[in-house]
Amino acid sequence: MSGRIGKTRESRLHALTRNFPENGMKLLLEHPRNVRDLLALARDDIVHKVDLDRMHLVPTTFIASDYRHLSSDVVLVAPLRGAAHSSGRRLMITILIEHQSVPDPLMPLRMVDYVTQIYRFQVNRWRARHGRSLVGFRLMPVLPVVFHTGTRSWETVGTLPDLIEAGEHFRRITPVMESLFLNLPAISPETLERKGGYLGWVLRMVQARRSRPAAFSRLLDRLLLHLKPMPELERARGEDLLSYIHAFVYHEREACEKYSLEDKLKAAAWTDDHRRELSRMGKTIAESLRDEGRAEGREEGREEGRVESARSTLVRLLRMRFGEIPQNIALCIDDTSDLVQLNAWLDRIVTAGTLEEMGIFP
Repeated sequence: MSGRIGKTRESRLHALTRNFPENGMKLLLEHPRNVRDLLALARDDIVHKVDLDRMHLVPTTFIASDYRHLSSDVVLVAPLRGAAHSSGRRLMITILIEHQSVPDPLMPLRMVDYVTQIYRFQVNRWRARHGRSLVGFRLMPVLPVVFHTGTRSWETVGTLPDLIEAGEHFRRITPVMESLFLNLPAISPETLERKGGYLGWVLRMVQARRSRPAAFSRLLDRLLLHLKPMPELERARGEDLLSYIHAFVYHEREACEKYSLEDKLKAAAWTDDHRRELSRMGKTIAESLRDEGRAEGREEGREEGRVESARSTLVRLLRMRFGEIPQNIALCIDDTSDLVQLNAWLDRIVTAGTLEEMGIFP
């Protein structure tokens, strides 16, 4: 089984510490063995036709820029079972990792566009190697997998006819593509632990992100106990799993829990080097979260300043235009923190003929 995309360990750890919500699960699924564990949870005949032990990663992304805060993706190529190394019978597997809890109603359209981009990618790669001639060219089949990791369960991904008025009557002329849907909130904990391999146990922790501290601590103990006997050949994968768990704890659990949970993770590290790496990660994540908090605080301060300025400007202009204003209107303005509403009242001063026409009502 081929290895990950050629990222240095330093760059992967940086992505874990600085961009965990967007990149954490993606980095795990850059291990083909973790992808194999994930697809073991799928009940689909196509998965059984794929040689999951001979997957390799394609170093690219097909996520549109306006969706990268909601999704990430991993693209792999695997031969079909029974195909010789030289036969060329292969399949592209694309895993779209969805973070948001509320399902996107446009997901069927997004998936059609996404898979079409992958087919175009195949055409462009052929032309880069063979020139403009398409003699002998065949598209490689694509298995689209939607992996929903949010806290609320989605009912379904759906297909494009679901979005089209009277779509059932136009299926013949509509691109119909079903995605393999893995809905983490709906998978039973027993299934994750029994069928999902080492990744399944980590997903069990992700599933329990909102559990009470004592229950989460007990689950972490079981998870670490399960990872402890990983074979030597899996050690690099195991270290990445532990690093992911460490970042997950820092981002998802309360501050009062972090020290005791971090001690468990350091004790579970296989080497002193990895133990020191986890310590550095913890400090980096803590600094990153503090920086984010300070940035949010500064932005909140700027927003409060803009609101206060709009209030005082509005009162001053009202007095210049209409004379002394009633106390109940002054109190209404003072209670309004919606900057959009305050700016709307400021704009209305130009056209309002009376104070009543301003529409400022207690």
